[in-house]
Order: sequence, then structure tokens, then C-alpha cells
Amino acid sequence: MRNTMPILLLLIVAPFAASCQSTATETASPSANGSGQATDLDSTPSAYLNGKAVTQAELYRVLAPSYGGEALAEILLDRAVKQRLQQERITLRQTDLDAEKQRLLASLDADPDQAARLLREMRTQRGLDEKRFESMLRRNAGLRTMIRDQVTINEAAISQAYTLRYGKRYRVRLIVTDSLDALTRARRQVLNGASFTDLAIDLSTDISASQGGLLSPISPADPTYPKAIRDALPKLTTDTPAKRLSPAIALDQGYALLWLEDIQTPGNAPTLDAARAELEAAVRSDLERVRMRQLARTLIEQTDVVVLDPLLDKAWKRQKGAVQSP
Repeated sequence: MRNTMPILLLLIVAPFAASCQSTATETASPSANGSGQATDLDSTPSAYLNGKAVTQAELYRVLAPSYGGEALAEILLDRAVKQRLQQERITLRQTDLDAEKQRLLASLDADPDQAARLLREMRTQRGLDEKRFESMLRRNAGLRTMIRDQVTINEAAISQAYTLRYGKRYRVRLIVTDSLDALTRARRQVLNGASFTDLAIDLSTDISASQGGLLSPISPADPTYPKAIRDALPKLTTDTPAKRLSPAIALDQGYALLWLEDIQTPGNAPTLDAARAELEAAVRSDLERVRMRQLARTLIEQTDVVVLDPLLDKAWKRQKGAVQSP
């Protein structure tokens, strides 16, 4: 139900080892007969199993279709960011890289020790050695530096952020169907005493059906939910069963019905003025991420990529399609 934008290429984290990344670039050229075999590496062992060599070519044939597109995109974006920085005569400083690392740590946990532990785990799980980790920080710092002057914060954005963080949240159940008639019948059944939870399990096409349509608490200011859903929330009350139930809601695809479980109001919320500095920082961070994604997409689309190896070509086309998706 949530409308989310994918994180494009700001942090490429496929478990594609550094040695295999170099294989993907250095051996992208197939043999003269067009077989796609990385002939230069056929006899080069990367490991031994019971005394028998596992060659780099064998590893490449397994890894390239799964991770080759992401690895190539990571290398491509590294180079594209570096070139754009040179064109704009921007020099990254160590303080820029340090700031990116601190942003990453802060996003993992508010407790510094816990954040450091989570970062170590993330790097281990995702194959981010020192070189790739520094490249990621440099890539993000470069993108952020290039878009920083494009970000402006207005009062509406701050107000929305305040409502999202400190305003009411609605805990609801959801039914989504392709048919308005089916949804109308379900609504009538609920008004006659039927269980909304049971109907959601039986009828809903949303992923929440398995849990009786129950969603995480929603703020009407949360833009990751469809506007029609958010607009319906403040009209629901717990006064009577009929007022807990929404009318049929038209979505881009299908129709929805909401049932209000309860309304949550955060206690001890600061005033907007007291929270302004915190909110401005959060809004700026969100806007910068959007701009960075847009710039990363543009850099990828503007790059002329010729992939000669058939295995890598398929993976690259798949990855490029994901990058170009909104």
C-alpha cells in the first residue's frame, strides 16, 4: 500500500567481492568466437575444493548474472560522480567523508555504540571492505555536495514534518478489491455485524490481508500512503461502528475500505517552534536524498555503456531498468 521510491545507487551493497568486481570490468570482453567465455581467466584459480581449482571464470559465470549489473552500476557511478566533480571544480575534503559516515551512523541508531556495532554488521553482511566503504562515502559526499544548493525548505514542509512526527496516528485495517461491487457488499456486511478482520483475510488483495488488514499506525501527513487513504483518516471516529468504517475509497488500482481501530496521540509533544531546528534538519536530509537519487539516475542515463559479455549484458540491462524506474 505504501508508495515508496527505491534507493537507487547511493549505496550499492550486493555481496559481490572486490576481486569479482575487477573480473566484471576487466573480462567483460568475450572471446573471439563470441561465446562470452572469459578465456583469460579460465585457468586462474580463485579457490580449491578438495584439491580441485575453482577458476575465476567459473565464479564469474555464477556471479555476473546475479550481481554483475549492480557491481557495474557501482563502478559506473563512482566514475561519473568523480568526472562531474572535476567538471564543476569541486574538491571533496576528508570532513565531507567523515560527515557522510556520521549521517550513516545516526541513521542506524541514536546510541553511538549500538550504531557502530550495526555498521560493522552491515559492512560484513554486504561485503563492504575499506576500499568499497570509502568509495560509498565518497560517492554520497560527491552527490550531496553537487545538489546542496538545489535544496530549499519552506514552511509547509516543516509543518508537514511536525504533523508527521508529533501529530495523530490512525491504526486502521484495510480491505482492497478490484471490484467496487465486491467492496460495497463487504461494507454492507460489516455494517450488519460481520468481522472486518475476517473479510480482509478472505477478500483483500493487499499484502496486509494475512494479518486481517491491519496496518502500522498512519499519519495523515505521510506521503508514502495514497492521498485518498490519508484524506479519509480524519473523518473516522471511534464513536460508533458506522463511524469507524469509511466509505468506498477509489485508488489508482482498485477500491479500498478502512476500519478504524484506534487513534494514537503522542504525549508531551513540543511546540513547532521548539522543534523547528530538528525538523529543518530532517526535512533537508529527506530533500537531499531525493535530489541525490535524481542526480544518480541522471548520471547513469547519460553514460554510454557498451557491455560485450552476454552474461553481464543481461544483468546490466536489468539493473539499468531498475534505476530508470520512478
